[in-house]
Amino acid sequence: MIVATLAITVLSLGYDMTQPLLAGIVTSLDRKRAGQAMGVNVFMLFTGFGVGSYLFGEALRLGFGAALAIFAVAQLFAAVLAARLFRSEKTVPQKQ
Repeated sequence: MIVATLAITVLSLGYDMTQPLLAGIVTSLDRKRAGQAMGVNVFMLFTGFGVGSYLFGEALRLGFGAALAIFAVAQLFAAVLAARLFRSEKTVPQKQ
């Protein structure tokens, strides 16, 4: 139970640290359509919450340990994929 609590705390901290940054990135993509970009961002965010909860609930049929293992593998795969896809990203100076 302590490990699950720590894992959830770390995941929550990760979300809290990345979501505002993502919102900033999304709104800077096209300043003329910042509202539309945020609308799509929020739609995808909450769709992910719903689909993720559903899939995790389905995985719970296999047992709590198995569901957490599936989740951990999926997160590891997503992290590796993201590291490869965003390897060439560089900061661009903002025009003022």
